[in-house]
Amino acid sequence: MAAEIVGGALLSAFLQVAFDKLASPKFVDFFRGRKLDEKLLGNLNIMLHSINSLAQDAEQKQFTDSNVKACLFSVKETVFDAEDLLGEIDYELTRCQVEAESEPQTFTHKVSNFFTSTFSSFNKKIESEMKEILEKLESGFFTKLDTILLK
Repeated sequence: MAAEIVGGALLSAFLQVAFDKLASPKFVDFFRGRKLDEKLLGNLNIMLHSINSLAQDAEQKQFTDSNVKACLFSVKETVFDAEDLLGEIDYELTRCQVEAESEPQTFTHKVSNFFTSTFSSFNKKIESEMKEILEKLESGFFTKLDTILLK
C-alpha cells in the first residue's frame, strides 16, 4: 500500500514538471521554429490536466478495484513516457542554445540559426512519439480510467 501512495505522489510530481515545461514559451517557440504541430503541445497539456483531475480519485479506488489499479499503472507508464519526451525536447533546446551562444556570430544570426535549424529526423521523432502518447491516453487508458471511475 505504501508503494501505491508513493506512486501517486510520483505521478503528481511528474505531472507538475510536465505542466511547467508545457507552459514554457520556449517549448512553443521550439515547435514554431521547427514547424512542428503546436496542437500536439496543447492536446498533451489538456490530456495531462484531465488525468491529473482523475488521478486522486483513482489513487484511492485502486485499493478496492483491480481494474482501476491496472488502468492507473498503464496511465502512469504513459505519463512517464510523456515526461521523457518533454525531457528530450528540453535537452535539445538547451543544446541548441549552447551551440548558438558558443559560435562567434551576430546575435541576429544566432537567433536565426537557433530557430530555423532543421533536424528533420529529430522533428519527426518528436511528432511521432507525441502522437503515440496522445493516442494511448485518448483511446485507451484515459477513456478506461474515466469509465471505471464513474461507476
